[in-house]
Amino acid sequence: MASLERQFAVGMAGLAGASLLTGAVTRFTGKRERARRYLLHERPDGSLVEVDVHIPPQAQRAVLFDNGMGAPQEYWDWICGALPADMGYVRFNRPGYGLSTPSTQYGLEPHFELLQELRDTYIADLPVVLAGHSLGGYFVAAYAARHPDAVQGVTHVVMIDATEVVSLRHSRRTDVDRWSHQRMLMEQVFAATGLSVFRPAMNAHQQYRPEVNRSYTAFLANPRTWAKAYREYRDAMTYPELTDLDCPLTVVTAENNFGDNTLHAGIQARLAVISDRARHHFVNGSDHESILAVQPHAEEVAELIAGEPPSGPLGPSWQPSTSTKKRPAAEREEELT
Repeated sequence: MASLERQFAVGMAGLAGASLLTGAVTRFTGKRERARRYLLHERPDGSLVEVDVHIPPQAQRAVLFDNGMGAPQEYWDWICGALPADMGYVRFNRPGYGLSTPSTQYGLEPHFELLQELRDTYIADLPVVLAGHSLGGYFVAAYAARHPDAVQGVTHVVMIDATEVVSLRHSRRTDVDRWSHQRMLMEQVFAATGLSVFRPAMNAHQQYRPEVNRSYTAFLANPRTWAKAYREYRDAMTYPELTDLDCPLTVVTAENNFGDNTLHAGIQARLAVISDRARHHFVNGSDHESILAVQPHAEEVAELIAGEPPSGPLGPSWQPSTSTKKRPAAEREEELT
């Protein structure tokens, strides 16, 4: 019996050691590959921001992407590949994510300054679309609405299954909030022990190109990613409600989310009324992650980013759809016009 117990203990120790080693190797190789593939933008204070910039010579316009909470900049990969040839892009990791230097400054103003700095450095005078997913969707809309002169040169804001901060604030101390807290804490543990390499929290189905999947997995295997995500989650509960946006707005909503889809659609609909030139588009069959991670969904979003922005308000007959009653995209677009 003692021999069996000893063998079990040795086996468990070996598995734990292999998991720790796998996590460390994944983080190391991921960091090295990330440094090889992406630029490091140096800020005036000497800190670094990881960026991926593609502004071709024939570019007539550009899009600036802002990531969701806890997500890397390469999850825009399918969308970037579907953009037209005359449209460049800039995507980046916020401070504390990927190779970007961690910062002790939180809140909206430091982020607005970073967005403006990236525009001035890489986009210059090109017309720009601001596109963000999840918390990044809130960031780009808040930047265009609240930062002085930010809206100049902005042709369109695209909020992709974006965070609605009032609803987020109301969730505090509820079961949803407690679950989110516990999840991010446990993901830090999984990342530190290497377990997240074997079962990533996101991109579990490895739906990007192989090199992007590897980079994504290494990003999630870093405990710092989840510590930063938790700080952003708590900080977002203090952000002001969006009330006015003086430029065209497209709200893109994942139709098949966890929980009550009707409630989710209604929350997203509140975002669409902040602009008097708005549309609300549902991506059939997508959820919060697959709206970018599944290539056909991402290509549908890319068409909205690159296409003509809306020119008028939502029609009075518009009603949000739900996953229980799916309709063709063309039919929904007719309702919006």
